[in-house]
Amino acid sequence: MTTTADARPPQVDVECGVLAYSTQGARHEGRLRNSFQDFQVQELMSLKDVVQDRAPGLVPVYKVTKSGMDTPHVARELAAMIKSEVNFAGLKDKNATVVQYVSARSSRASAPAELRGSRWEAQLVGFSRPVTRALLVGNRFRILVETPEDLGPDIETCFRACAERRVANFYGYQRFGLKGGVNRRAGRAIVEKDFAGATGLVLSEPREGEDESAVEARRLCGEGRYAEAVRLFSPRQDMERRVASHLSQKPGDHVGALRRIPIPIRRLLVNSYQAYLFNLALSRAIVREVDFSSARSGDNWARLEEGGLTVGRVHGVKEEVPAEGGAIPLVQIVGYAYRNYGSRFDSVLAEVMEEEHVSPASFYIKEAEEMSSEGGFRPAPLLSSDRSFKKEERGVALEFSLGKGEYATVVLREVLKPEQPQLAGF
Repeated sequence: MTTTADARPPQVDVECGVLAYSTQGARHEGRLRNSFQDFQVQELMSLKDVVQDRAPGLVPVYKVTKSGMDTPHVARELAAMIKSEVNFAGLKDKNATVVQYVSARSSRASAPAELRGSRWEAQLVGFSRPVTRALLVGNRFRILVETPEDLGPDIETCFRACAERRVANFYGYQRFGLKGGVNRRAGRAIVEKDFAGATGLVLSEPREGEDESAVEARRLCGEGRYAEAVRLFSPRQDMERRVASHLSQKPGDHVGALRRIPIPIRRLLVNSYQAYLFNLALSRAIVREVDFSSARSGDNWARLEEGGLTVGRVHGVKEEVPAEGGAIPLVQIVGYAYRNYGSRFDSVLAEVMEEEHVSPASFYIKEAEEMSSEGGFRPAPLLSSDRSFKKEERGVALEFSLGKGEYATVVLREVLKPEQPQLAGF
């Protein structure tokens, strides 16, 4: 059954700051991720500097295929095997089959040709400088939507809007966490210097779908009974176990407890709140019918580079936008380096920050500088290429490439406009 999408987005979207759709269309029944193979992600990485022979200063680089396991856990297992800390370009979805690249940090790391972990395997591709986010071009997706409906017309509508750069480059659900959505609130607590509140959200806030032991562990944490709670969290809830264990040994040291969380996840909490502010601003731009498909005079902007998935350096609001086109408007990500340059997006961000009672200076966290964030810029439109789809026995398979830091679920949200994203596998 389909219904019109004239209704407001569901509450989970609102909690992510996503208050509007970029396209018109109907709601559809459909489900993602009935198996890990139904949601496939392949990193598009610049590997031109990789060489086959080991040389001084170069580190081993691995192509890692994982299913049902998050990137930090894979990185920890791989690091133990090669006896070196590792680098990766981005956190990848746990509930998917993912191909991504991981490198050692030390040139003294061991470099076996193949490695296998609990839910991953890796092949040595060569040697280079350590992998960084700068090498990531984007990601290629193949996603099967299981559905009895004909999604063709709405997929075509969405893909056409992508091609015309009319789909908003929202941060997707994964940035916020659908099981309770605590990431944004914990991030806000950190920005507000409420570190006890942040650890309370990490440890005590209920999550949808957790078993009885985890529910009881969170209740005990809420009562300050951390040592008892540690024994009830599962081995896969090692973040909670680490935080609770620290507080059981050092009551009141909430900054120290947060530092037991791996640094990529720790930063993700603050980034989640930044993403919320960004989404709110872009939602308002859509509601006000702001055309963000190309840059205009007075925008911060960047040139779209060959391939259509990356942009060049940031240009200021006073720099002339090229008349031949190909300039993408940028929206600021609020951080301590944020400045209101007077662009059409800055004015919306200023409104959002005022309503949230937050300032750019809030994102400098002197008590834990590693969680500070200077902010930056993000393209207003989603950048995509190589879009196609075909009907299959269980539904329809969509294939497309997106720029780095962009979310396939943003595309699928426009197609399905799900009323209950959690139940639809988002």
